[in-house]
Formats: sequence, C-alpha cells, structure tokens
Amino acid sequence: MKTAALLISAAILSLTAGSAFAAGCEQGNPPALPDGSVASEAEMGTAMKAVKAYITATQEYQACLEAAGKGKMDVDAYNKSTELMEKVASDFNKQLKTFKSRNG
Repeated sequence: MKTAALLISAAILSLTAGSAFAAGCEQGNPPALPDGSVASEAEMGTAMKAVKAYITATQEYQACLEAAGKGKMDVDAYNKSTELMEKVASDFNKQLKTFKSRNG
C-alpha cells in the first residue's frame, strides 16, 4: 500500500512539476543567518556576502524560469522564490539591526 501511495505521489509530482524543473532551473538554499545579538563582526560580514550571493542566485533562477517559460512561465515558482528572497533579506536586516544596536 505504501508503494502505491508513493507511486501516485510521484506521478502527481511529475505532472505538476513546471517548466522550471524540466529546464533545469534550480533555486539554491538560503544561507543560515547568525544571531545579531551574539555574532561577531566577521560573522555578520560573511552572512552579508552569503545573502548577496543568494539574492544573485535567486535572480538567476528567476531569469531561468522566464527563459524556460517562453510565455508560460511557472508563476508560482517565481513568486515563491521572490517571497523567500525577500524574507531572507528582511531576516538578515533584522539581525544586522540587532548587531548594530549592540555595537553602536
């Protein structure tokens, strides 16, 4: 029974996988963010570089979605990537604000 459920799930996933999957568009994982209340300046600097790299990678992913879509872009994937990118940036900015308030 578990095998049948797994096969059905796989079939549904293959049907719902958009052009992004078929075209090889892959969104990277967001970086881990340090706790601004205890992070060192070096840790915050490293995190800032990681966030900038993640944003660049997400923009490349979105460009891939646009190119793969050719008029029928995977809008859900694009929107989800935008939301996640904005959340990562917002979360980093909160930690940076905490860091700066602690360090003047």
